[in-house]
Amino acid sequence: MKRSRIVGKLIYNALRYRVLKFTGWPAHLESLSLEITHRCICRCVMCNIWKIPNDVPDLPLSDWTGLLTSPECRTLRELDITGGEPFLREDLASFLTWVARAKSAYFPQLKTVAITTNGILTDKILNVTNEVVDLLAEQGIDLVLVCGLDSVDELHDKIRNLKNSWQKLSTTITALESLREKHSNLVLGVKTTIIPANVCKLDKISSFAEEHGLFTIVSPRIITANRFGNQDLKDDLSFSDEDYQLMRQFYEGPAFAWSGHRQAMLNYLTTGEVDKPCSAGFNTLFVRHTGEVFPCPLIPISLGNLKQERLADMLSSTQAAQFRRNIKTYPECKTCTEPGLERISWTFEGLTCLRQLIAMGFKDFERLAQHMGLNKYF
Repeated sequence: MKRSRIVGKLIYNALRYRVLKFTGWPAHLESLSLEITHRCICRCVMCNIWKIPNDVPDLPLSDWTGLLTSPECRTLRELDITGGEPFLREDLASFLTWVARAKSAYFPQLKTVAITTNGILTDKILNVTNEVVDLLAEQGIDLVLVCGLDSVDELHDKIRNLKNSWQKLSTTITALESLREKHSNLVLGVKTTIIPANVCKLDKISSFAEEHGLFTIVSPRIITANRFGNQDLKDDLSFSDEDYQLMRQFYEGPAFAWSGHRQAMLNYLTTGEVDKPCSAGFNTLFVRHTGEVFPCPLIPISLGNLKQERLADMLSSTQAAQFRRNIKTYPECKTCTEPGLERISWTFEGLTCLRQLIAMGFKDFERLAQHMGLNKYF
């Protein structure tokens, strides 16, 4: 896209966002995050999703495909598949195959399918990836695999509460690198949740990612009753003054490439409050394994359940409008360090992205946009 069109797009988006926020009107969905299972292999010290009993059912594949055939999904640019551990679903390959074949009919603008995984099930991950990556490529869809990486040694095992998890993850990453050489639409990255135990390992994690050509998502842990159900872990996950100093040094250093998120985190570490753009409930939604639909994964305000209600009705409801008007005022917003929500908001909110462009210049901004996957939103 020409630079003048990028500037014009961001100015238009900035004006539109403020009108939508004032009125509470919905926008077109651009991103959808699906928690397709709560089941998990790991027992991570910062998350309680794994404590959900195994006999609590996940939605069948037909419910997920039914959701994606909704007219409201026609404008999707990005589909995020998360858990639990998504690769525990035996029908994951079938789901991804359906997505590839259904694109032209139901969501023709889809550019990315992203899957967050703990990287433990090496054979399953490789088999599924091999089965679907070319199908997705034929439809112009990137397959983004994001592996949870808490450290580059046995500390990873302790944080994940699973023996040999670091070794298995390392094996998976190495194998995926080989696949990436054959498939240009396969994109690999790592996601690190900063907790007191690994705050001193951030530079090593970044070095590992750079050596292996992996993009990085690095952010402090989030305490929430909704997504992670980990409010009881608040004391155990509290940072010391030394921890905050180490995080500041990391974000000030050259290793962290998300300039916008870098500044948001530095402000948070200085003031104790987050101030960044958010478009939760406008262009993005989160759906739990139960079918419950949330405008934000962190805030326990549900719009309804897709098993009983149409997506259109949930998006146009009075409750949804009220949520959109109040976004950034909820207590969870003040401590939200989730970079994914921020990234999706950048171009939609417009003004923050435009300021970053002016500060960086077009050349550096275009590199940043590519790194963050923003191009699909232009």
